[in-house]
Amino acid sequence: MRFAGKSAVITGGSEGIGFAIAAGLVEEGARVVLVARREDKLEEAVRKLGPHASYVVGDVASEETAGRAVEAAVSRHGGLDLLVNNAGILRPGVVGAFSMKDVDAMFAVNVRGTVVFTDAAVKAMSGRKGAAILNISSAAGRRPLPNIAIYGATKAAVQHLTQTWAIELAARGIRVNALCPGAIETPAFRSVAEVVPGFEQHALDNSLIRRVLPAEELARHALTLLDEKDGGFVTGAIWDVDGGYQLNRFVD
Repeated sequence: MRFAGKSAVITGGSEGIGFAIAAGLVEEGARVVLVARREDKLEEAVRKLGPHASYVVGDVASEETAGRAVEAAVSRHGGLDLLVNNAGILRPGVVGAFSMKDVDAMFAVNVRGTVVFTDAAVKAMSGRKGAAILNISSAAGRRPLPNIAIYGATKAAVQHLTQTWAIELAARGIRVNALCPGAIETPAFRSVAEVVPGFEQHALDNSLIRRVLPAEELARHALTLLDEKDGGFVTGAIWDVDGGYQLNRFVD
């Protein structure tokens, strides 16, 4: 029960990576507030997680949503210890054929959402023992990939924010780290694989450990970074969990 008594806010928590992290936290004693746009998905997630989970419906790029989520954690659970900026969207497109609507949406959710929630959470988290922020970035933010350049750019921005905030928030006792997943078995991964030919095969061929990782396995890495005992000396880290995706290009 590493997270007994801890309170967490998780964006994009209704499914995929966010839900897997939420499930891991609840299993180890935490109380969680999930944030997403679709109330039906949130209701289903909370039913699965049980009485220590609740939700806030809203757009993660909205300051109002972020404020409500932080207030929910404080009022329902007595404070806020952990923030997981997980919400993200990926919409493929090559240069010369981008939908600017898709570009704006990815920056709004992936970058602005991370900024908005962190900004809203900092005051409530400051000075709390074991306070930690985990940003979910991506292997695509570490290595250029055709078809998803804009998504990669947003995730590279998340990595830069992570390391800058680690410096800025150290004095407040808040650790800030980023997880960079490779191919993870989620609804989002499947939706992209359906529209980008060879997407899944590229992920498998270009990693050293050739498999798609279950979200539950990725969540164990997330919990290590969030835990004040196991990850308490780690801040500003960009933690690759990608099966060697960053290294495979150097291997014959």
